[in-house]
Amino acid sequence: MADPTYRQATEDDAVGIAAVGTAVWEELGSGSGLPGAPTAEGVVARMKELGDRGGVFVCAEDESICGFAGVQPDVNHPTEAVLGVWLLAETRGKGYGRELAVAGTDWAREAGYKSLRGTIPDGNEPALSFFGDFASMAQIVGQGMEYELPL
Repeated sequence: MADPTYRQATEDDAVGIAAVGTAVWEELGSGSGLPGAPTAEGVVARMKELGDRGGVFVCAEDESICGFAGVQPDVNHPTEAVLGVWLLAETRGKGYGRELAVAGTDWAREAGYKSLRGTIPDGNEPALSFFGDFASMAQIVGQGMEYELPL
């Protein structure tokens, strides 16, 4: 098995991103942090909507997308962005999420954001575990349910 690759997503990745999002939605429901099971068309629309103020990143294992991260502007705080990371259950614990988070963090810094934050939904144990590990770079606030990374 080859090492996974990480890169900024293109519209050609929409089917794979939607498949990962749907699997995570089926596993965690509203606790996934997703508004619902995504469709490829919805992924493309969201990427177009974000334009150059947001980014989507993928992790591909054997040419199949196994995770993605999204960075989007915080509409209430123009210097802040929000990061989310989603992985297929079988690929968690391998460091893929961390690499996706680093890709999103690097992108947000280059895009001029001053901080990166997000909310971990109640009951999302994989996210709590992941961000607990990622916390060496993050300041955990609000009873462990929010994270913020100064950029």
